[in-house]
Amino acid sequence: MFLKHVLRAGLALVMLGSLLGPVSAPSQAQETEIDVTNYRATMLRLIAEVNAPGGDNEPNYVAPVFSAIRLANDPLYIAPLIDLGFFSRRLRTNADNEVFRTLAQLTDQPFAANWQRYFEWASATDIPLPPYYDEFKGILLATFLDPNFARFFAPGVQASAQVNMLEAVWGGVRVDGIPSLVNARQITPEAALEEGQRFSQFCREGDCSYPAENELVFGVSINGDSRAYPLRLLNWHEMFNDVIGSTPLYAEVGSEPVCEFRAPSPFRAMQRQGDDWVLVDGLSAGCPNEGWLAVEAVEWAEGDWSSVREALPEDEPLTERRTMPSGSVRGVPVMLAYCTLCGAGVLYDATLPDVVINGESQGPTTLEFGSTGMLMRSNKLMYDRQTDTVWNALTGTPAWGPLAQAGVRLEVLPVVVTDWASWLAEHPNTSVLSLDTGFRRNYTNGGAYTEYFNAPDLMFPVWQQDTTTQENKDMVFALNLNDTPKAYPLATLVEEGVTNDTLAGENVVIISRATPNRDFFEPGGAAVRAYQRGDLTFEATDLPDQLVDDAGNPWQITEEGLMGPGGRVLLRLGGHLAFWFGWFSFYPETLVYAPGE
Repeated sequence: MFLKHVLRAGLALVMLGSLLGPVSAPSQAQETEIDVTNYRATMLRLIAEVNAPGGDNEPNYVAPVFSAIRLANDPLYIAPLIDLGFFSRRLRTNADNEVFRTLAQLTDQPFAANWQRYFEWASATDIPLPPYYDEFKGILLATFLDPNFARFFAPGVQASAQVNMLEAVWGGVRVDGIPSLVNARQITPEAALEEGQRFSQFCREGDCSYPAENELVFGVSINGDSRAYPLRLLNWHEMFNDVIGSTPLYAEVGSEPVCEFRAPSPFRAMQRQGDDWVLVDGLSAGCPNEGWLAVEAVEWAEGDWSSVREALPEDEPLTERRTMPSGSVRGVPVMLAYCTLCGAGVLYDATLPDVVINGESQGPTTLEFGSTGMLMRSNKLMYDRQTDTVWNALTGTPAWGPLAQAGVRLEVLPVVVTDWASWLAEHPNTSVLSLDTGFRRNYTNGGAYTEYFNAPDLMFPVWQQDTTTQENKDMVFALNLNDTPKAYPLATLVEEGVTNDTLAGENVVIISRATPNRDFFEPGGAAVRAYQRGDLTFEATDLPDQLVDDAGNPWQITEEGLMGPGGRVLLRLGGHLAFWFGWFSFYPETLVYAPGE
């Protein structure tokens, strides 16, 4: 629901009052001279004008600040007026006609009061922004929506922005209004079946199975740690931060693994490293393969470590105690950015090898991500909680903020969208995201975005589109090698099954298998995995987990890579599914695969 009354008068006047001095509601009688070359003061007066109480979009309403801008005919006011028009249209304020009358003059475009047409025209034109636009936009969003938006618009960030900040639009929620999952609880498939029965409010047409055999999951496997994240949950959260591939922990030597605690949790435990046992403490995401226990149920060894040493067999040496860094125990911190609107779930390595801010190296840095509540070309804009840098979820690059000029890019990791039955058969030791996330959401299969997923229309403006060969919501598999993007139409990949291709000088093979049809659509349709192929050409065999090369040698398909004769390994490549429009909107230069090319 649009937050029309939340901060409307009180917060706005407090914020603007602190910046402009005493502020009263603007009126037609206020004929004070306005210096429109003072962009900061003028834009703040524009916010106050649109935020002024009373009125019902009176057609004859005239405000001096708009008259002054029209007289100056300064195109630098186009961007702030478009931002203001987004709110004046919805609030039907007296200033609404003035906003669009002024826009019509400055742009010389015949769009009347059509906000979306002005916005798309300005985005495509890449219009210049006035000084202090960043501060203006932060105050605007804080005034009408949520004070937390201001954190992303510190004065001066526009100077290092990698995008035109006009394109950032409100996505309908507050900051973190779509909450990301952080080290969320994973459970065994058996425990998941029990949860499905226990949370009967999430049954669909009498089917309480969790996960249902044909429902789609994001499947991730790192260092033998396989985890499933059902789309029915991620449709509500759009992001998870997790640590995958952790080494098992033990409460005592020779015991069963005790890695089932919910993370992030403090621990003191034993870890096997080669022939040695190592004492470890810190914070960990653990290892969920055997199921989860409450943190309180884990009894860690107490006392000094000499008593533990006495319990060791003579052939089980104990190395010195190690304190592990917070956040992981030999696992890989990852983040999945799932843009529901553009159908793309991209798995990233959440650790940057080196972060440089203001010329100072911060060293390796693991980031945790949340949702800004903003979109760009209908693509999620996320932020990291360490620096408040705003990131593009599809490209993995900073849009603006402290890391915008740090030359960093998140590494894309392999992920597959497949049906639960297939994932479980391929990974019998997998864990799966628990329905008990700590949030209240309708986790019914098809409970979120069903209407949007199953209709051709877009929900937010996207100025850069191309439907000459594909429809906006056609699914593609996206690869980007050596800064060369390429889209592989999903229908073509499924038809071929095994696709041998070359991209940016690298030979690749893509293996695709259709997932079961359902009575509603979610962004998927096929389990797709891409691998290096060296100088080989591959074909399918009668075995679903095996390929054969052009010399007749069999190759085993695994999540990590293709395993061939003599121990040769061809590594898997990071790629993901996406709606065509979502991929094209940021990669208009993309190559598109066609059979026989």
